[in-house]
Amino acid sequence: MNRAPDFLEPVEGWRVWRVGSHEGQIVLQSVFVDAVWEPGRALEARCEHRRRSVWRPWRVVTSEHPAPEEQCSCGIYAASTRSAARRYLGVPSPVGTGMRVIGKVALWGEVVESESGWRASMAYPSQLYVPIPTEHARRSLRRRAIVDEVAVGLERYGVPVELVAGEPGESILSALSW
Repeated sequence: MNRAPDFLEPVEGWRVWRVGSHEGQIVLQSVFVDAVWEPGRALEARCEHRRRSVWRPWRVVTSEHPAPEEQCSCGIYAASTRSAARRYLGVPSPVGTGMRVIGKVALWGEVVESESGWRASMAYPSQLYVPIPTEHARRSLRRRAIVDEVAVGLERYGVPVELVAGEPGESILSALSW
C-alpha cells in the first residue's frame, strides 16, 4: 500500500451503505462498523482495533494512532470502481440489517491507496443511488413507498439522490452503466 499524494481535490470512490434510523431520521450507516454518517457532517475515521496492554495484560486498550495507518486496516473505505463496490451490496452486516444504497464518496485528509481502492481519515457522500423494486418483487407497491421515503430522507445529505431500477445487486449496477 502507498500513501496517496496530498491532492487539492478529494479522492472520489464508490461505497455501499446501510440505510438506518438515528434520532428519528433516515441516515446512512456503515456496513461493517456501527458508525452513523450524519447529514452535513464529514465522517472522521478512528482506529477501533484493540490490543492487550503490555503492563496489564488483562486490560484491553484501543490503538493510539490516527486513522488510517498504513500498517493497520483502519480508516474509511472506498472502492475504486462500481463493480468493486458491488460485493458489499449483498454481504451480511455484523452490525445490523436494512436496505442498502450505493454511491460515490469523497475522501480527504490522510489517504492510503490499496489495490482495490482507498482508506481515508475523512469522508462524505457525494452522490447516492437508491434501488427501486422490480415489477417481479412481491409487495412492490409497499416497497416503492419505502424507497421513496428513503430517497426523500437521504436528500438531507445535500448531494444528488437518484432512484435506479433493480434490486440491490447486479441489476442496480447495470442500471448505473452510463
